[in-house]
Amino acid sequence: MPAAPTLPRFGAAYIRVSTDDQAELSPDTQLAEIRKYAQREGIVLLQDQIYIDSGISGKKAERRPEFMRMIAAAKEKDCPFSVILLWKYSRFARNQEESIFYKSILRSKCGIDVVSITEPLIAGPFGSLIERIIEWMDEFYSIRLSQEVKRSMSVNAQRGKLQCTASFGYRIEDGRLVPEPEEAALIRRIFDSFIAGKGLYPIARELNDLGIRTHRGNQFENRTVEYILRNPVYIGKLRWNPAGRTRRDFFNENIIIADSDHEPLVSQETWDAAQRRLDEVKAQWGYKARPTTDLKSWLSGLVRCSACGATLIFSKPHFYKCNNYARGRCTHSQHVRADLLEDAILARLEADARTSGQLGYEITYTNQSGGGDLARLEATLRQLQNKKIRLQDAYLSGVLDLDAFASAKRDLDQSEAGIQQELEDFHARTDDAAIRRKLQAAISATLETLRSAEATLEQKNSAARSVIETCTFDKAASTLSVTYRVIF
Repeated sequence: MPAAPTLPRFGAAYIRVSTDDQAELSPDTQLAEIRKYAQREGIVLLQDQIYIDSGISGKKAERRPEFMRMIAAAKEKDCPFSVILLWKYSRFARNQEESIFYKSILRSKCGIDVVSITEPLIAGPFGSLIERIIEWMDEFYSIRLSQEVKRSMSVNAQRGKLQCTASFGYRIEDGRLVPEPEEAALIRRIFDSFIAGKGLYPIARELNDLGIRTHRGNQFENRTVEYILRNPVYIGKLRWNPAGRTRRDFFNENIIIADSDHEPLVSQETWDAAQRRLDEVKAQWGYKARPTTDLKSWLSGLVRCSACGATLIFSKPHFYKCNNYARGRCTHSQHVRADLLEDAILARLEADARTSGQLGYEITYTNQSGGGDLARLEATLRQLQNKKIRLQDAYLSGVLDLDAFASAKRDLDQSEAGIQQELEDFHARTDDAAIRRKLQAAISATLETLRSAEATLEQKNSAARSVIETCTFDKAASTLSVTYRVIF
């Protein structure tokens, strides 16, 4: 009796090429090798089951759309393939945990094997052991490669080399930033408008009304304008964060800022003025604070719930309540009449303006001359100390010669000494008597504005914010605690 004919196996191919691995084959070459293997082993490679992720790292599966599409196809009841062919197991994943996870799903639940055409495995437990060793080596290689890339990028950042896309106001030519005339004019306009007193939101709205878009084609937002005002690229420097995107963590101690060779768009004086005003604005206005034109009362946005820390929001017809309570995320409503809350805050301000004993309230400090608070000075000091460590590493690794190292270290030492002196001066000025005088004068000026019949809602709100850092209300305990801001 003749033997039954052997049914052919149907296969899929997964191909991945990243941007940082020079040892891997191109997608076309990988596919050609997979086709040869399939023909030799009697596997029918399905033309509509070829999945290619190009220019994508293998560390995270969810960031590889074709990989996830292949896994989804494998889970279907009528999946057409029973084997996935790879050039190497490293193409499947650079993360051993994910590699084991997805292979287990494919093999045990879907009945689909995963085969490397260049790394044949023997059957049995030794084959599984060898596969795990390969996976571990692939992950180890990825980690080492990542470390080497980051080290190289850190060195380039310290030398002021461009490693990113062009910021708004510039284009890239021959690896250098070159001003884009129309955008450069807008950058100067943003800085000048902000220094003159215009807010982040009005500036963003004005740019959007003009039809201006970011390099990514998005509309401008408060954070977009803030990012521009905080970006040292506009004074001829480049910023790089080895930990990832800076977002709005502008004072992260790991950030590297170095002089570059591109043309600045604003002067150092303009930049410093913008930083000072930004610090003042950020000190007065909390995260996601709304424009004063949208507020219902001068105390809107100032008072917080003692239970969860959320802002108290206006509730018709004339009440305030916890924002999180209104959204079902807090069990304390803090429901209080607006006029009673205003009277309570005014009474607290009046009492604190007259006190002559020991300070009975919390205080945060702002150094007006330096444009930053105590935390800013301490963060700057940590940045300088980290720069000295990185500078020493660059010298020891041969990136800098002795003269360049000595010159750079001398500059950092001078900057560090200046910050240390600012900190000493700051602490020398913040004795209890000086605090009381400064604070009580500021509270008295705020009360004068709040009592004025001629002051607008916006002026009253700004006056309150200029002296109140935080205000917490606890209805159950009938307490109102205030943290004041003292400017030196």
